[in-house]
Amino acid sequence: MNPLIDQGMVNTIWETGQAFPGLPSRKEALSRLELPVDQPAENVIITGCQVIHLLPDEVLNLARLMERGGLSLTLLSREYCCGNYLFRPAIAARDESSLEECRRISRQFLSENLKRARGLGARRLVILCSPCYPLYRHAFPDEDIVFYPRVLLELLEGGRLGKPSNLPRSIDYYAGCYRLHRKLANVPMDLEAADGILERFPDMEVNRIPAPRCCFTEEGLRHLEKGVKTDLLITVCTGCYGQALGVFPPGGEVRTMLIPGFLARSFQV
Repeated sequence: MNPLIDQGMVNTIWETGQAFPGLPSRKEALSRLELPVDQPAENVIITGCQVIHLLPDEVLNLARLMERGGLSLTLLSREYCCGNYLFRPAIAARDESSLEECRRISRQFLSENLKRARGLGARRLVILCSPCYPLYRHAFPDEDIVFYPRVLLELLEGGRLGKPSNLPRSIDYYAGCYRLHRKLANVPMDLEAADGILERFPDMEVNRIPAPRCCFTEEGLRHLEKGVKTDLLITVCTGCYGQALGVFPPGGEVRTMLIPGFLARSFQV
């Protein structure tokens, strides 16, 4: 194996499904959510190995919105990490041969998740974890694999969520930069769906905050913080959401939400 690839991490993912040893149990996290697991369904929500622990409320919001819209769904009790952390040394070294080997290994992990989903009769994978999306789309370009805002936009366009009853007058929206994602795999993020969601509410003013630098840098994070003009910041990227929570923690003057949380509040789901 290429020396830039962490064999220990590869082994950990195969053994536990997660990138790092010692992470909380996925099965325990799923049991607390009380959502369908390993059940026959048309849609499988791919949470990612860390989102299920770090953002359980947003997993629940996405699932409840899909259920409100009449979509059958399930989660996987065993979900293999996409392996995006394996890429970091190769990205830093700009080593294309290592990156290609990372993609090959990642595809092996993801194929196990796809196999499990197909075994449950699923026709579509709904990806919640942002870094997972380009890797899935790169590995399986012909499969029905979507970034989660696409499903939510479909529900809004079909009127399947009803009418919003708690819509704010104005929000801040930070789409993110996706520089890392493009290095993982040259697949564009589906940000048009997120834009389409916001366009469904023409009476709501949206302050769009650009991303000249990644919010995982100090400069980028300060730019995000200074760009906020309202008391509600909406993001679409799970990584950006975590960074924004560090600046605007729960209970403060500015509330931060992923799009599922925003819609769940707006439609009282």
